[in-house]
Amino acid sequence: MRIIFHIDMNAFYANCEISQHPELKGKPIVISHNSKRSVVSTASYEAREFGVHSAMPLFMAKEKCPDLIVVEPHFNLYHELSQRFFEIVYKYSKKVEIASIDECYVDMSDYFTLTHAQPYAVAKEIQDNILSTLSLPCSIGISPNKFLSKMASDMKKPLGITIITQRNLKEVLWPIKVGDMYGIGKKTAPKLEEVGIKTIADIANYDNYQIIRQFLGKNTLIYYNRANGRDLSPVVYEDTDMKSIGHSTTFESDISDEDSLKEEFKKVCLTVAERASKHDMYSNCVVITLKYTRFKSVTRQMLVQEYMNDYEKIYSYVMMLFNKHYTHEPLRLIGVTLNNVKRKEAIIEQMNIFDAKNEAVDPIDSLIDKSVYKRTLDYYFATELEYFLTSYLDGRFTDKEKELIQQVLYLFGFYKTTAINGTARYRKLMSDGKKLLIDKPLVTINGKIMPFTIISNPEITKLRYEYLKYINSCEN
Repeated sequence: MRIIFHIDMNAFYANCEISQHPELKGKPIVISHNSKRSVVSTASYEAREFGVHSAMPLFMAKEKCPDLIVVEPHFNLYHELSQRFFEIVYKYSKKVEIASIDECYVDMSDYFTLTHAQPYAVAKEIQDNILSTLSLPCSIGISPNKFLSKMASDMKKPLGITIITQRNLKEVLWPIKVGDMYGIGKKTAPKLEEVGIKTIADIANYDNYQIIRQFLGKNTLIYYNRANGRDLSPVVYEDTDMKSIGHSTTFESDISDEDSLKEEFKKVCLTVAERASKHDMYSNCVVITLKYTRFKSVTRQMLVQEYMNDYEKIYSYVMMLFNKHYTHEPLRLIGVTLNNVKRKEAIIEQMNIFDAKNEAVDPIDSLIDKSVYKRTLDYYFATELEYFLTSYLDGRFTDKEKELIQQVLYLFGFYKTTAINGTARYRKLMSDGKKLLIDKPLVTINGKIMPFTIISNPEITKLRYEYLKYINSCEN
């Protein structure tokens, strides 16, 4: 039988600050920038007694709690303590699914098969270890599956441990209000209550299935099974063969305030950076997801000129994408993903493929002069590149290749204009005559300067080949 732990840090940001400033313990505090448009990131349990909660506008929180203490966020601290938290968890199991910066699912099945220990005792040991080492409280849910463990960890806070099994399911789970069931949104819950679906027991009752289906649609069976204690979803832990690392968060209510969204992006980026660092993985491709409604979402990516995994760089690239593509509509979900992740040794190996000293001759490389320089990409080449890409973009490449081409253009300083007379054009970001600096080795091809290290990305070999053929044919 599976034994799954859900470990949830209690009021994480607030307790991180308290761990560094014990004088704040027992006081109503919130983590937020102290400005008119700011919202609460986290509230201490003392503040929550006044009705203060996360995502609440700060001015409203101050009205509810006149003695409220506003603490500026320190995300580097939260990242460090989060990393140390996961390090403790990994001592018990490597099958850890990081759900956010302050929570995770842990498949403890193998641990208990080997040790024959009691789940409650081990959970208490983990809880005490985290508290004594980091001065941070957590709650732990224990069950045979992820859903029940998530529900269990929410039942006793702070420092709670709750076990849910089929034996106590009806007693512990079924009386819970439908709005407190994990996955049921705040907008859906009142609608269910209006038609008599008020508790999880009502969802578990198959007689109500068709009624519930009007509101939950194709997901009805999932919630019916969960309400009856059935959830087969695996603990998704990262292994050495991972191709991407990502994290997303769904808001309890839609957010349109840009400052608040940027704060939420910081949390997501911290989690992604933590996962990448934990596995010593690096990426040169950053992706953001913006979900506005159930049916409208946008995914945008950019290639960068370095492989990285640290929070500051990830966040800076994410903000570039966000500022460029956000439409100022309310968002219900945001996500950040690092694609094309590699270990450091794989990156070095990839770079060596294009080393002039490599004796193996790539058919593509036969078109290339082997002298490598750090040079300036001049306007002449930029114009030529524009001509090639605009000539070939519409007919010769797959959608994936087109997206990659657009990323190459972005790196070279081009942007795509609105279609004129049915033809999309690429324009330079800088004024004519200026030079575009590329801080990467360039190569000469038949006397022309080429940004070879960018074009030689393994994922766009076809583009590289077509371009080099084009340049070569021009010379002939």
